Amino acid sequence: MIDRVDIAIVFALDLEAAPLRDRLQDAVRLQARDTAVTTGRLGDRTVAIAVAGMGKVAARATRQVIDGHRPAAVIAAGLCGGLSPHLARGTLVVADRVAHVASAKRPPTMSPGGTELITAAAGPVGLTLPDPAALARLSCAVARGLVVTADAVVATPDAKRTLADETGAIAVDMESWWIVDEALQAGRPVGVVRAVSDTVDTAIPADIATLAGMPHAMRRVGAAMRLLWRRPGAIVELAELRDQAHRVADDLAVRLTELLA
Repeated sequence: MIDRVDIAIVFALDLEAAPLRDRLQDAVRLQARDTAVTTGRLGDRTVAIAVAGMGKVAARATRQVIDGHRPAAVIAAGLCGGLSPHLARGTLVVADRVAHVASAKRPPTMSPGGTELITAAAGPVGLTLPDPAALARLSCAVARGLVVTADAVVATPDAKRTLADETGAIAVDMESWWIVDEALQAGRPVGVVRAVSDTVDTAIPADIATLAGMPHAMRRVGAAMRLLWRRPGAIVELAELRDQAHRVADDLAVRLTELLA
């Protein structure tokens, strides 16, 4: 078992983490409290892949993986929602800034440390990963800009456009802010690398958005069963969203492997 790694990669969901985890050599899977962690080797690097859960719970999981595996650097990874009309499904997004929004209708809030935005140009609070040389190795285009972390799924095209107008963000997720904040508090270089799973024009049904925003897997399972009992047609929508997410997660694993090569 590897107790000290070169890099920790923190995902919210197992669906997001699985394709990259399958690429690890000498993989060892652990359970640290509520956080599943797999250590192994990806090329010449030692890696810890953590499945942290959705939303603010990702902060605690990030601290656990930092304390347990002492990574030299941290990456927040996974899927995101596109806010720019130029981002197609599957587009790779690399944050140069990250902000937290309390809801889709409010501007960025202050961080626990009193910093409104964590920016790449702001010295020790900068997002220093991935480095330009690593990005140059990628075999795909990269969208760079502000990524915002919301407290709930931003489900409608109108809400996405409003969020983009208010913040200038190109993408939205539910974890990056919390992961970045914990990594910076621990003095680790950190980056955000995500792939667009739903575009700005994609509408997610309200009941499915509520389901997707639940932080705990067991609660999501129970809520999914109740949803399908009330609205059997939702099974098709859930299957389509899951298939899309799997395809995007597969592509993201390829890009992360290229970045870490």
